Amino acid sequence: MAEELKGTFIEKGKGDAEFSEVEELIRQTLAESRIVKPAPSTQAPSEAKREEFKATTLPSAPKAPVVEKPKAPTPAAKPEKPSETKEVTASSGYEATFKEYKAGDIVRGKVLKVDHSGVLVDINYKADGLILPEELSDNGGGNPEEIVKVGDIISVTIENLENKEGYVVLSKKNADYEKKWKFAGDAYRNRTVLDGKVLQALKGGLVVDCEGIRGFVPASQVNKAPEETLESFVGRTIQLKVIEVNPRQGKIVLSHRQAAGEKGKAETDKLINELEVGQVRKGKVKNLKTFGAFVDLGGIEGLIHLSELSWKRVKHPSEVLKTGDEIDVFVLGVDKATRKVSLGLKELQPDPWASAAELYKPKQVVKAKILRFAKFGAFAELEHGLEGLIHISELSTRQVENPGDAVKIGDVVDVKILRVLPAEQRIGLSIKAVLLDRERQAAREAAPAPQAAPTEPAAPAAEEKKVTIGDMIAEKERARAEKEAETEEIEETEEVT
Repeated sequence: MAEELKGTFIEKGKGDAEFSEVEELIRQTLAESRIVKPAPSTQAPSEAKREEFKATTLPSAPKAPVVEKPKAPTPAAKPEKPSETKEVTASSGYEATFKEYKAGDIVRGKVLKVDHSGVLVDINYKADGLILPEELSDNGGGNPEEIVKVGDIISVTIENLENKEGYVVLSKKNADYEKKWKFAGDAYRNRTVLDGKVLQALKGGLVVDCEGIRGFVPASQVNKAPEETLESFVGRTIQLKVIEVNPRQGKIVLSHRQAAGEKGKAETDKLINELEVGQVRKGKVKNLKTFGAFVDLGGIEGLIHLSELSWKRVKHPSEVLKTGDEIDVFVLGVDKATRKVSLGLKELQPDPWASAAELYKPKQVVKAKILRFAKFGAFAELEHGLEGLIHISELSTRQVENPGDAVKIGDVVDVKILRVLPAEQRIGLSIKAVLLDRERQAAREAAPAPQAAPTEPAAPAAEEKKVTIGDMIAEKERARAEKEAETEEIEETEEVT
């Protein structure tokens, strides 16, 4: 047993020796490999050594894939870059032709198509816009073809940049609404005068359409004559000014009166600069006063003084004109500083005084109609539109204190022409001279035929000469009195004016 164990032990020791030899051989091999590794490249190692080196280094080279890390220098990607850049540039250039919009923008577009389903609009975007029928106007619904036509350029609001069909959703109604309030606001700030059509007359004022804006004109802001009614304005186009804008309440208030005032001022400025003395203008009689008539020349009023209404004397303008008459007037004077215009009516009528000296001669007896009284006598109308004065001393053969004691207004009497002064527009008349002539004539007719010598007729001649001298003195006195009377009458008339 002991032998067995011993033998076993010996064998074990022998095995250890063999193992030691193997280890030694491995060490030597490793040592040789170290010597071969740093060998210069000029010395070519044997194939066996290379295999040996390779075999020994394999376990220490697990990071071999790392050598391929710079795999992406992308030489193949480089040629693809130009084509990719070209695509991006082309796409960007195409898209650059379209505008960038966002919801809420108000844009203009061209109507491409109109049918019962809506309106297709080109708004210069990558997709066309669609307006549904209910978004075309405030009325809602209706026939789209009655609202817009193909080719129309319209303003629209972008509601949505893309619906499920790919269209841009638009609204003309909302754009019109925004445009309306902007327009009203600008008109209010700039005090712009607008033209508006009267749609309806209500108890408190007028409903108007002013360039697409519906507003209200209170009755107090309507510029109308007392006899005019609000209903008479329906259908008319009037000028208006915006005096209140309230989008929250949806209210636009306008004034006809303020617009008329501004228009009137502008027209007055223009007209007053155009008026010149000597012009003939058309006008409308607006008002009659005791001292004359006011005539509207189309923005400014002028006055026809009482003395300029007719060549014959006029007591009141109503004798010649009435309110509302449309007449031609002659411009006598223009004061641009005070904006006063003097007009004449008689200047456009034939001047009867131009032929007065030919029509009437002194000592001529004619018919005359008593027109009016003055404290110094009575005015009488002759034919051809002329007037003469019968001085109070010439009304009767007896002394008269009051013209009414001798004649009455409207009486037609025989008068004798005493003098004709066309330059002064005066004719002196006498009733007394006619009566005296008639008395003399009657006396001559009643007297018996004279039996005196042929030399006796000289006495009446002397008597006639004596009367003629007295008449001449009296004539001068009457002329002086008439002239004073004329002056007094003019002064009285000027006091009234």
